[in-house]
Amino acid sequence: VNPPAGALVINCGDMLQRLTGGVLPSTTHRVLNPSAERAKFPRYSTPFFLHFNQDYLIEALPGCVAEGGKAEAPITAQDY
Repeated sequence: VNPPAGALVINCGDMLQRLTGGVLPSTTHRVLNPSAERAKFPRYSTPFFLHFNQDYLIEALPGCVAEGGKAEAPITAQDY
């Protein structure tokens, strides 16, 4: 990723992709050591994990579908 100056990069997971109907796509998780030129710059990470109750129905958020997202069939967190 080569973000513009001042940008915030967000690595979305599969659940956020499902909730947004693909408006925010899931990323392939990989960690690479920085190049020698980038190694001198700080890198900050703030992981956040969300776990729904087992009976929560996961479905695309209406606002995301209205923005062009494609809803997958609803599924409970237990079945997911």
